[in-house]
Amino acid sequence: MEKSDKNSVEKDDFWDLSDLVPKRKTRLAFSANPRSTDAVEVQQITHRIDKNVAMDVPLTERFVHPEAKQDQKPKSECTYQPDGALVREVRIYPWKSEYSYYEQFREHANRLASKEGEACPEVDFFSYMPQYTQLSNAQLKYYLWWRTNFRRGICLPCAYSYLLLYLYELINLDEMHQNPIDGQQNMLRLWLSYREKHTRLDVLVREWLCDYSLLHRLPPPRLDPSQYRVLLAGGRLKEFYVPSEEGLDALSVAVLLFCNNYDYTKSKFYRADTKADYDRVLGGAIREALAFLREQSGKVLTDVSGISTLSRDTFTGAVCSWRLKRRIEVDYTSFSHTHELRYIMTDVLKYAENALRASRGIKSRLSIYALSIPLRERLDAYLAAALPQRATRSAAKQREAVPEYERRYDLPVTAVSPERAAKIEAESWQTTKRLVEAFEGEKMAENPQTVSKNDDFLPFAEQSIQPVSAEPTPPPTTQQTRSVTDAASPFAKALGVLVGFLPFAAAKDRQGQRDFAKAIGLMPDAVADKINTVAGDMMGDIVLEEENGAYVILEDYKEFLIEQGVLSNGI
Repeated sequence: MEKSDKNSVEKDDFWDLSDLVPKRKTRLAFSANPRSTDAVEVQQITHRIDKNVAMDVPLTERFVHPEAKQDQKPKSECTYQPDGALVREVRIYPWKSEYSYYEQFREHANRLASKEGEACPEVDFFSYMPQYTQLSNAQLKYYLWWRTNFRRGICLPCAYSYLLLYLYELINLDEMHQNPIDGQQNMLRLWLSYREKHTRLDVLVREWLCDYSLLHRLPPPRLDPSQYRVLLAGGRLKEFYVPSEEGLDALSVAVLLFCNNYDYTKSKFYRADTKADYDRVLGGAIREALAFLREQSGKVLTDVSGISTLSRDTFTGAVCSWRLKRRIEVDYTSFSHTHELRYIMTDVLKYAENALRASRGIKSRLSIYALSIPLRERLDAYLAAALPQRATRSAAKQREAVPEYERRYDLPVTAVSPERAAKIEAESWQTTKRLVEAFEGEKMAENPQTVSKNDDFLPFAEQSIQPVSAEPTPPPTTQQTRSVTDAASPFAKALGVLVGFLPFAAAKDRQGQRDFAKAIGLMPDAVADKINTVAGDMMGDIVLEEENGAYVILEDYKEFLIEQGVLSNGI
């Protein structure tokens, strides 16, 4: 039985697969409840080697240097406040670590600093990060020859890698081999001399030149303000290059380019024929606004809300020894973050453009939000003298501006004839009379009792129907209305009955204009169009324009109308 039972047990073990399944790893229990997230103090970790042996593994301690604590900020080597610039304060910090892979280049640069070159043919050279050790003998000779000529003011042709090598040299030279002022001027001259052929210099030099000047406490280099757009548009610290003293020319150009939200060059009225006036008038408006703000705030363009801080590593991407590399922090008046100043300058530009549009007879206007009344008065005084005089165009020039295909639809041009105008006027009055009589007949047929008592219609009919004569007179609306017989000038005769509309336009009397137009059976717009048509035929320009729902006489032609006898001096 025992043997039989043993055999049966062994047969049953055949179906037990637990020995074939991999053993599950023992979970390290840091707390009594493995799902608990409560913090506990770990005394030791038991690492099981096998089922019978256990070993304690202590936690590894990580050494932290006392100077590497995060709550301690390194002390600056130098702190200074530049004079006459938008940069408020500069703080220079030592480089965080030492490295030796550019020390050989620095030593080589100082050793070759005073070596003069000899005449030799040009040799090409290419390297992403050029160094002296990469030059062959012929390339080194040409580099020294090119550098000698460049120091003398002669810019020989050379490959882009030679220019990079020279920039690295200027960055790494000690002060005993190079005066920092000379280094700044050479870097600037290299940039401006070769940037048109090698456009990549713009991205590199405007940053390295800024770093070099800040490290050596130099004022910003002199740039032509007309080049600010192409030289500084992508710079991280373009404010460094803009002097805020010695006049407002450079500062006003920089504000015009970088410190507003309106690009007037994208206006549909900014064209080749208007470009000069736009640049002159809008640029002068910015200059006036800056002068006004300085007078009000004591030469401070913005308060602390417009101050930004920039932290940057110097000479990023250049071959530079760790002895010369630094980290700098700059507090400056930012063109981008000075929101109040940006809003003011945006409205100054729009206000000046509105005045320029008005001087050209353009009716559309831009919205203005943030201009104070004193600043508007200052701008008005400037614009009164700066705006171009409105020039009249002859009828021939106006016709030349019309495309050829549109001229086919023009009516034939005839000479102005007062007799013909009077005849047309008389015929129109005859037509009006027939229409009024027909209208009265229809009203009488519908309701004969009400037509005779219509207070709105009958006075108009009585005033508008005039006896036909060779020289009809306008209806007597007010004492200011003049008849054609009172005006002997050709312009007054050409206008005929319409001459009575001009006194109301001179007085900006909108209701009077409507009453006069109603009295002669026309709308005010039609009367103004007829008067402008006569004026365009006789003098080549209009005399009326719409303003706030009424027609007014252009200032340029008031004297002319007084001379013609259609206006009096008292109007």
